[in-house]
Amino acid sequence: MTRKFVLAAAGGFGREVRAWLQAYSSDNLVAGFVDDIVVADHVLGPIDTHAVLADAGYLVCLGKGVDRIAVGERLAARGARLGTLVAPMGNYASAVDAVPGGIFLGMCSISSSVTIGRFVLVQGFACIGHDVVLEEGVTVSSHAFIGGGAHIGRNATIHPHATVLPRVRVGEGAIVGAGAVVLKDVAPHVTVFGNPAKVIAVHRAADLADKPGA
Repeated sequence: MTRKFVLAAAGGFGREVRAWLQAYSSDNLVAGFVDDIVVADHVLGPIDTHAVLADAGYLVCLGKGVDRIAVGERLAARGARLGTLVAPMGNYASAVDAVPGGIFLGMCSISSSVTIGRFVLVQGFACIGHDVVLEEGVTVSSHAFIGGGAHIGRNATIHPHATVLPRVRVGEGAIVGAGAVVLKDVAPHVTVFGNPAKVIAVHRAADLADKPGA
């Protein structure tokens, strides 16, 4: 059965998601992009003024969770149906098919009893342990590991090859740097890096958002 998608943001990640959708199944049809900046034949129009396709699932292809949520809510307010992208080669012991705006790429692994919020992005080869909580807007990058019982707060980002030990809490908007090993709880809106991970920056919530639009 053909599944139709519209991708919000026609930039690099949008084109990557289009390529993955087409690689995963010939039944996946990308009807076009919506974008406030890019104007091209394959762009259906701006986010807030294009003619919404009722038969398509919309995926927000932006790297930051705060932006995925903001754009996704603008689309939903106009009646757009939020889609879900689930790579068929991943390993899923928790339900991921109905996560609104969720994107699960490549050979990621999600264990049992994992709670997943809207607009979560899990990239290839990431490994999520049992009873983990991924709040909405979380980004888990390639080859990251999150141990059982960990709690990752809203809009937090776990960069490639980072390790979050079991039962550790990562606060809202926090950034865990590439290769970091997180041994203890991370406060909201900080960046940690290293082994063991230490705070290297403190930032405001507003600093995490890109400019308006996609």
